[in-house]
Amino acid sequence: MAPRTGTTDLLGRATTAEEDTLLAVHDGLRALLAADLPPCAAAGVRAALAHVAVVVTDLGLRFEHLLDEGV
Repeated sequence: MAPRTGTTDLLGRATTAEEDTLLAVHDGLRALLAADLPPCAAAGVRAALAHVAVVVTDLGLRFEHLLDEGV
């Protein structure tokens, strides 16, 4: 995993291309959660976001309280 420039983790280290991809997935799921989805889709997006958020938090890329958003 080669470091990239521009994006940093919570410790100020440059993120890798894979970490940037994980952040893009996380951001995409958050955007979908804000959309007016059918209930089954919204539930699936919430579940997926919860799992991806654990990975993003464990890697120290972001820290958020998803409970505040109903996830």
